[in-house]
Amino acid sequence: MKRNTKGLWILAVLVVWAASGSTWAQNAPAPKTVIEIQIKGNEQVPAGAIKVHIQSRVGTEYKEELVRQDKQRLLKTGQFASVKATSTTTNKGIIVTFVVTERPLVTGLAFVGNKSIESEDLRNELSFRQNDALDDVKIQEGLKAIEAKYKTEGFARARVTLAKDDRNVVYKIVEGPRVTIRKVQFKGNTYFWALKLRFKVEVWRKWWPFVDGYYDQEKIDRDIITLRNLYVAEGFLDAEVLRELEYSADKSRITLTYVIQQNKRYRVNKVTFEGSKIFDDKELAKDLKLMNGAHYTAENQEFDMRRLREKYGRLGYIGAVVSPARRFKVKPGLVDVIYRITESDQYRVGEVIIRGNTITQDRVIRRQMKVFPEQLFNTVAIEQSKRRLKELGLFDTVEITPIGRQPERRNALVEVTEGRTAEFLIGAGVSSNHGLLGNISFRQRNFDILNWPKSWREFMTAQGWKGAGQTFSIVAQPGVELMRYHVEWFDPMLFDLPYSAGAKAFAFNRNRDEYDESRLGAVFSVGHRFKNRWYGELAARVEGIRINDVDSDAAQELLDVDGSHLLVGLKGSLVRDRTDSRWLPSKGDRLRFSAEQVGGDFDFTVFRAAYSRYWTLLTDSQDRKHVLAARSNVGAIAGDAPIFERFYGGGMGSIRGFDYRGISPRSGRNEDPVGGDFMVFLGSEYSFPIVGRDVRGVLFMDTGTVEDNLNITTYRASVGFGIRWIVPIFGPMPMSFDFAIPLSKDPQDDTQVFSFSLGWMF
Repeated sequence: MKRNTKGLWILAVLVVWAASGSTWAQNAPAPKTVIEIQIKGNEQVPAGAIKVHIQSRVGTEYKEELVRQDKQRLLKTGQFASVKATSTTTNKGIIVTFVVTERPLVTGLAFVGNKSIESEDLRNELSFRQNDALDDVKIQEGLKAIEAKYKTEGFARARVTLAKDDRNVVYKIVEGPRVTIRKVQFKGNTYFWALKLRFKVEVWRKWWPFVDGYYDQEKIDRDIITLRNLYVAEGFLDAEVLRELEYSADKSRITLTYVIQQNKRYRVNKVTFEGSKIFDDKELAKDLKLMNGAHYTAENQEFDMRRLREKYGRLGYIGAVVSPARRFKVKPGLVDVIYRITESDQYRVGEVIIRGNTITQDRVIRRQMKVFPEQLFNTVAIEQSKRRLKELGLFDTVEITPIGRQPERRNALVEVTEGRTAEFLIGAGVSSNHGLLGNISFRQRNFDILNWPKSWREFMTAQGWKGAGQTFSIVAQPGVELMRYHVEWFDPMLFDLPYSAGAKAFAFNRNRDEYDESRLGAVFSVGHRFKNRWYGELAARVEGIRINDVDSDAAQELLDVDGSHLLVGLKGSLVRDRTDSRWLPSKGDRLRFSAEQVGGDFDFTVFRAAYSRYWTLLTDSQDRKHVLAARSNVGAIAGDAPIFERFYGGGMGSIRGFDYRGISPRSGRNEDPVGGDFMVFLGSEYSFPIVGRDVRGVLFMDTGTVEDNLNITTYRASVGFGIRWIVPIFGPMPMSFDFAIPLSKDPQDDTQVFSFSLGWMF
């Protein structure tokens, strides 16, 4: 009986469990999975184009926040006036429905009244097109954009109104007169020259074809700020700049006057330091430019801040901060200059860590570093190291930063980005000096003569022979009048020491008027870089020269050298280069001395000296520089030098206004140029921007002579102007066009008013 009761209880429990399980299954929550995305309300925009903007996906978990973001994305397209999203839960998952209300489409887009600007140009100013959704905000933005377009084109009084029905957008334009700047002048300026102010402003008078000279209020407003900042930087802290406009009778031209109220120029009342504990005030004030009684200038303040940072940085206080402040509550025209200093802990260099050099060897980088482990973390030496690494030309970027958390130690992290160092160029050029000249060249600025390619693929892709910072080049320049070829290798730091080594093999052929000249030879050089920016070099050359096809009635000096000759020379050079750029210097100077003793079939000595100096006179509002350059070159020969080793003058790179080698002592019945044993060249050139950064103008004066000896019989001089045009599509070679007029010459000189040099790469 007990067994039967127990069985009944078990059966009852099973029935109850089954019933409850069925109820639980019916009431169980549905899966939170998106099973369908529906688009409703759309008539113009296909559902597929709408779903592109929706990130909710079928088969993923339903997220209310993501659906909300989808709504916002659809609204931002500008195609819908409203978007609603609903979710429907089923036993299989969730159906998400987006109900959209479409904006009407722009069925018509037109411009009325535009005569000076094409409709297509105006259409490009709009953020919408015909058949796009009609968006009132974009339509109003378009109106403002069209007005701005007209104002930049000189239509200062242009007005644009909107005519819009349900689906058509029409911009009605009243252009008004196009206003040009007739003259720009300055009034009230007694401190700066008007010429300097003119090159600081953006607005220029109309100067066809280089400057449109349109009236532009935004540019004038920027000029006012620029001029005021210029005066404030020179201590005129209360300076004000206004503008006056004087219209012509027909309102088409304006005389623009910038009215400058300089007011009083401030002097420094006193210089104080706050927060300094490591140095006393006397030590901090040492070598600063701003001192009691001196005129205040922003340039001097920036200099002083840099000197204060360097004072801390040289001793390893790498986190020191210097902030300037001014206090005016003193006597009129006086200002207190305050330097607030936040000092930091002192650090030494832990490790020098190099990263990013996937090609260049570590040693090439380390030998340029001016900081070493266990030295004070000298921030000035860090900046010198960055500059030296950038000057190598091997890296696109160079950064050196302190890292680490060790007490009193910071590692110097050197991060570089490898640049492109291999150049393969095919091109051509033509010049008044050398005629038509082709160019096929390969140059690797990060060469490694010991790193041979490990495979044919590495050889063909130039992946071998890289990484040691050497230079290797192969150049072939076939031409009509001149042909030259050379192979050259150069190591700027041999065995990681401040010594250089180079080797060059060359071939040369030139068809001259009176004879043909061919050369074949080699040059070997070693050099040393001194710590004071001087560089010394010894170079030996071995050269074979052949002179043939000499005219039968040529000068005796030419007939004497007909045939083959051998020259062996040893040349010593000393160079100091303090310019800011090797190729386009704008400040600094460059000095060079050399002496070469030549033996072989002839015995003579050549002395040369050259000096160049560069000044930046102005930097305009586009950061383009006006540069004045002065150059000098003197040469003398002692001994019996053949005509093909003597000095000649004239042509580009020498005295313009004269033919290439057109300045020379003469000899023979035909007055053939035979070269001189003494030459001097003195010249100056003013370079200035004309259009953008690619077209520059030059004004120049060239003077000099070539003589048989140190006695000057005729001194030549010329003046002229030229154009320098760098066309990016044609490669890095600038095109040069010079016009020069000789002011002083010898009757036997060959003159040439126009000289040029142009080339292109392809």
